[in-house]
Amino acid sequence: MIRRHLQQVAQVLREAKSVVLACHLNPDGDTLGCALALQATLEGLGKRVITLSSDGVPEIYRFLPGAEKILTSTEQRGFDVAVVCDTGMPERIGKAKDAVFSARIVVDIDHHVTEGAFGDIRIQQPKAAATAEIVYRLLKVMDVPITPAIATCLLTGIITDTGLYRYMNVSPTTFRLSATLMEAGASPAQIAEEVFERRSFPSVKLLGRALEHIRQEEDGRLVWSYLSHEDFAELGATDEDTEGIITQLRAVRDSVVLALLREVKPGRVRVSVRSRDERIDMAKLAEKFGGGGHRLAAGFWVEGNIAEVKQKVIETLREWMHCSTSTSQRA
Repeated sequence: MIRRHLQQVAQVLREAKSVVLACHLNPDGDTLGCALALQATLEGLGKRVITLSSDGVPEIYRFLPGAEKILTSTEQRGFDVAVVCDTGMPERIGKAKDAVFSARIVVDIDHHVTEGAFGDIRIQQPKAAATAEIVYRLLKVMDVPITPAIATCLLTGIITDTGLYRYMNVSPTTFRLSATLMEAGASPAQIAEEVFERRSFPSVKLLGRALEHIRQEEDGRLVWSYLSHEDFAELGATDEDTEGIITQLRAVRDSVVLALLREVKPGRVRVSVRSRDERIDMAKLAEKFGGGGHRLAAGFWVEGNIAEVKQKVIETLREWMHCSTSTSQRA
């Protein structure tokens, strides 16, 4: 089934003259790496390509080849094909939604199976550690060369979505594919340094502030932190500087559910949530607040000041954890 869908996508991309590529909100290395790998491939085939990321490109990913071409929006419509990578539902592509759905054919590629899957052709492969693994297979079906630039973009997707190969989604295929991308010219050392070890001074200070605010609930199973608008102003930081902070919260022993709340604007709080337990579906939780994402990683916005939102969100998380695990045990 996957092979047939890959062949379908390869055919429509080869026949297309214009393609729009879209990343999800608050973009990570996987969605950006996939979009940029496809951008380079399609430009090499002479296609007219526009790549969109409503939230732009975080500084730590601007080293990716072609990142400077990514736009936050476009007035162009009527594309032959749209490809959306690593996005569980249409709302997760933000301002790019109108351009995407103006396309004659919409393709949804994801390594998560979600109820919000969309598009005329859907490729969902939950066994893949990252959407980048699926895009690599697509490029092989298209029989295009994997250049060093393309290899770098795809390996970035794999490295970031596996947390440097630390997460349970890693498989032997992940390592074999990573080796192939290295042979094609990608450098894991360079990617790891750019993403995990080269941060702005304000982002490091912001990490320290988030660690100061860290809290434990539910016998240590719920770990969360917050950043107020005053924290951002005092440290000269932006929401972009929060990239990777929630990953640091995973270091707390026995943590199962993680949350980072940040008051990017006065009265508006962005919430990122993570789960180590498949039973605790973060995507469904996020939908309750009008957000979305995947089962183990999701996000949403909440109106209100940080004090109000903290109380509301953490209480909801407690209830969600109890409900999810008790329901699973009864089943």
